[in-house]
Amino acid sequence: MTPHLELVATLSVEIDQPYVVGEIGTGLREMIPIRGGRVGGPLISGRVLPGGADWCLTRADGGIEIWARYTIETHDGVLVSVLNPGVARQDGSGDFVGRTTPQFEVAPGPYAWLREHVFVGTLKTNAAGTDVALSFFRVD
Repeated sequence: MTPHLELVATLSVEIDQPYVVGEIGTGLREMIPIRGGRVGGPLISGRVLPGGADWCLTRADGGIEIWARYTIETHDGVLVSVLNPGVARQDGSGDFVGRTTPQFEVAPGPYAWLREHVFVGTLKTNAAGTDVALSFFRVD
């Protein structure tokens, strides 16, 4: 059986300049604050709340390990906690591109299905490092 991907939402996330924690033995740890953003799509729409962050690790080989945690507020006022780990690499244009495996925490109700599926995501930042474009897909 071949998995099918269904688009759940696209996110446009505004980020701030990173705080450099420093070299921690396995790479360079930075904390990148999330300023907020927009969520649109066939299954979820709303906004990314300010206050989340990506605690990324840049490895010696240039690969980046993503560990982002933030909150989405849906158009109907439901809060969805997102944990979005993944990997990324800089492409030839200076942008960072990657793949993620978002996980969701949400109270019982209209979005409880987010707890019952596996999801994958795509990620791309602009070269200026001010915006991140994400797409989340449900694996069926």
